[in-house]
Amino acid sequence: MTRAPLRAVAVAACAVAFLVLASGVALGHANYVKSNPASDARLAKAPSEVRISFSETPDPAGSDIAVLDTQGTRKNGTTVASVTDEPNTLRTAVPNLPDGGYVVSWKARSAVDGHETQGAFAFVIGTGPLPSIPDIGPSSPPPAPLELAGRMLAFAGVAITLGAAFFVLFIWGGGERRRERWLITAGGGLLILGTLVLLAAYGLSAPPRLLLFLLLRAAAGVVAIGAAWLPDARVPADARREVIAFAGLAAGLWVTLVSHAAAIGEPLGIAADFIHVVAVSIWSGGVLALLVLAIPAQREPRVLGATVWRFSVTALVCVAVIVTTGTLQALGRLVLWEDLYETPYGIALLAKIVMLLALVSLGSLNLLVWGPRLRDGIAARGGLLRGVAIETVLFACVLGAAAFLTALPYPAQNNGVAYDQTQRVDGIRMELLVPTTNPGRNRYVVRVTQGLQPVTNAEQVSFRFTMVEHDMGVQDLIATERAPGEYVAEGSPTAMFGTWKVQTIVRLPGRLDISALFTVPIANNSGQIAQVLPIPAPPAAALYNMIVFSDPAQPQANAPVTINVVLVDAKGDPVQGKKVNATFDGPGTQAPIAATEDPANTGPGRYKVGVPALPAGGTWKITLAVGNEGSGVYTLEVAR
Repeated sequence: MTRAPLRAVAVAACAVAFLVLASGVALGHANYVKSNPASDARLAKAPSEVRISFSETPDPAGSDIAVLDTQGTRKNGTTVASVTDEPNTLRTAVPNLPDGGYVVSWKARSAVDGHETQGAFAFVIGTGPLPSIPDIGPSSPPPAPLELAGRMLAFAGVAITLGAAFFVLFIWGGGERRRERWLITAGGGLLILGTLVLLAAYGLSAPPRLLLFLLLRAAAGVVAIGAAWLPDARVPADARREVIAFAGLAAGLWVTLVSHAAAIGEPLGIAADFIHVVAVSIWSGGVLALLVLAIPAQREPRVLGATVWRFSVTALVCVAVIVTTGTLQALGRLVLWEDLYETPYGIALLAKIVMLLALVSLGSLNLLVWGPRLRDGIAARGGLLRGVAIETVLFACVLGAAAFLTALPYPAQNNGVAYDQTQRVDGIRMELLVPTTNPGRNRYVVRVTQGLQPVTNAEQVSFRFTMVEHDMGVQDLIATERAPGEYVAEGSPTAMFGTWKVQTIVRLPGRLDISALFTVPIANNSGQIAQVLPIPAPPAAALYNMIVFSDPAQPQANAPVTINVVLVDAKGDPVQGKKVNATFDGPGTQAPIAATEDPANTGPGRYKVGVPALPAGGTWKITLAVGNEGSGVYTLEVAR
């Protein structure tokens, strides 16, 4: 048995190294990032297809994009395909649609862990109104009972297989061969059964990556059962137990690689999650092994007391590891401390924490009361047996909470947006999401909840914008409720680079306005929609700077487009009262257009060039002149 610890350490090290190297970049759920047509887009002609980009790779076989008219009739087929050069994007062909409003209802299944998300957005062909978006339920539907049952069975299988093998190898030398064999068989059987239940929950059309790890998990269960039943005369007991321990470690690895940690894609996070799984398994499986193997077999109190001492010390180490890794994971997955009781994920986590505290209390009785009494030769088997039996039941409940945790989206879930911050004011939770931090037209979304329920009775939700660096005035946008508790507004108040204060105001019946102040940086990022044009161009010192962007950001041929210009001086202050003219050079012919200035409504230093329609798609060069003082060239890509 002297080589067993070294072998086990080597196996664990190899497993950690493998999972770090095998990790890929993804997110917890496939969340909506952007689409073409864009959400709330107004189109001059019907699109030939709808594309939706997500925050991680979706599985086309388990995803759907439905284009519905205002009567709810589906207008497209059911075929959904990935885009070759954009792995996170799905597309579906659309027939020639008449003018009117349409709703795109989508469902995406993650190729990483099989979790589903859903949502909807609207667009209009022609000049009609935007249709309302129906309530399709939560963006991440609750996990199915079959999925929860499969996860719990699999976790129990890992715990029993790894924990029992570790207990026999390092804590207790064995002696109950028959009980040990059946205990390992139960662990391997739960791994296989959990896999079958998950296959029933996901179906054979589950993502290939998920199917692979499920089958590997079941294979680990088969290996453990096979090793447990090898004849003693042919294989030494320690070698057999090492194989079982390796199967348990492997099963824990396959569990980790389809968990939230793998979905996040951070190698250190995955390693921490795997270590967490191993520590919980050694502790919980060891408690069951103590109950089933050691207590019935060791009749001499002093011998049993020595076993309890060794296991209690091991459990203390496991507790330290679990607290450390669990805290690190919780800090990265919770946004506010109130998430512990105001989100489903937080409630499951809090339940797990409470039960672990109870387990630590019971374990302390083994360490400080029952163990010392047994070592002194005092009869304490009954108290030990009752305590360990209660611990076993509590651990079963912990595994149930873990099943919920791994199936639910966590509050800090990446939404595929550039800005996502949450504040809690007067019991109301407000989460502000902004798709990009580029200057120009943007979409502002606030999710308002109270406890576990979305706030749907708001009399008004609005955004108030002010700039920190310069006096750009105060601008307001009124939001509309596009889904339960989700309020949306679009506009271009943040048209300059810099730091913007966005005051989000929620008015509820019979209450004072509830306000949260968010700080949104508008930065000069690569791939920006807005372009900065020095006037005059370098190498001469810039007299002015133009910040130019189009509305919509992706204009189409023969459709209206507005060229927005923010004119600032060398210090960055807005410049008013100038004449700005635009001349066009492109694949078609367009007469020059003079910009208009409306500081009362749009803010100081803001000019607009209203283009009725650019006649052809392609690259247009738009020369923007500030009187006779200088000019710059804005490049605009127009879709055909």
